[in-house]
Amino acid sequence: MKAGCCLILPALLATSGAGDLDPQLAGPWRAVLEQAGGPLRFGIEIERRESAWTARLCNGPACEPFSALRFEGDSLVFEMAGYAAAIVARFEGDSLAGAYRNVGRRGPRTIPFHATRGRWPVSPGPRRLLGRWDAWFHAGTESSPRVLEFRNGRSGLEGTVISSAGDYGLFAGFWARDSFALSHFDGSYVYRLTGTLEGDTLRGTFHAGLRSQTPFTATRSTGRRHLPPLTAVTSADPAHPFRFAFPDLEGKVVTAEDERFRGKVVLVDIFGTWCPNCHDAAPHLVRLYREYHARGLEIVGLAYEVTGDTALDRHQVRLYRDKHGIPFPLLLAGISETEAVGASLPQLAGFGAFPTTVFLDRTGRVRRIQAGFYGPATGDQHARLVAEMRREVERLLAEPAPGQ
Repeated sequence: MKAGCCLILPALLATSGAGDLDPQLAGPWRAVLEQAGGPLRFGIEIERRESAWTARLCNGPACEPFSALRFEGDSLVFEMAGYAAAIVARFEGDSLAGAYRNVGRRGPRTIPFHATRGRWPVSPGPRRLLGRWDAWFHAGTESSPRVLEFRNGRSGLEGTVISSAGDYGLFAGFWARDSFALSHFDGSYVYRLTGTLEGDTLRGTFHAGLRSQTPFTATRSTGRRHLPPLTAVTSADPAHPFRFAFPDLEGKVVTAEDERFRGKVVLVDIFGTWCPNCHDAAPHLVRLYREYHARGLEIVGLAYEVTGDTALDRHQVRLYRDKHGIPFPLLLAGISETEAVGASLPQLAGFGAFPTTVFLDRTGRVRRIQAGFYGPATGDQHARLVAEMRREVERLLAEPAPGQ
């Protein structure tokens, strides 16, 4: 699961001193990543304000800015520094053609890219598709549960995929006859969901990265629980204080026994900068910290990164810290392998989700472990989870400190 940082691609991302961009670049572009199973559609919006150029990556109505847009030689570079990734393309007539490049968690990735001017047409889904579906993703002889949600929004058919570790972000796409295709691309995750409605059953394929394809079947949700709660996935022995010891971004080792954590309620955020769900969760942790720090809340982030190179991983974590305005310490804990997390935090049992939030009471003991996070694409589930986290923090803060 090792992956690389922005310095992995020096030939493509180094500054070349090339001139200004063509004014005709401004406007919307219909963009495609060519997965093995078909085209993953998304949008790019390019805008010029005075002398500055900006660009945004759009999944349906949800757009995020690229960290930079510039020419390098004869190529146009859309940089996603937070995920150590970039789209590098050249002009071919009135189109752009090139590749998305990222040394991902499971090895190097290069996926063909092209774009033409304009926006994707709005294509809503029928009422018989909309709503919540209980799905099973099939891998060999084993199946694992997911929940699929579909709705009509500003861009037409939208939805998300939810697992026992959180959601896969906002998907957007179209409906044609009895079939649908929804895409999600955020610079890190490359996902597409395709399927056909056959009576009361959905059958289709979940596409990930360049080649991975997982078949699924789904039926209309009955309202019964189909996924385990996020608090039922990972556990720890509550009889002993939770321990950690890792270096911060300046190299100083921070431990659970440090004075700043003594007698405090502590949230331990196990995250990775490569993880979009972690980016979704970070603003809520920052809000909790700012609201409750004066009452005795501390938060510490344990970063499990993709390269194992301290300098490169430190760079990515600093970008993450600065993007979200994180005021609490972030520590370099290791590489983003499940086995590595288990080895460095042996008190955890059943770890398997980024982010995972460990709630510690004022004695340092585990009171709750939340594996995963429901992001904004899940709507009401997102709001309920954020409220649950707040209530848990308030409950723990209401307990007396040791010795009182």
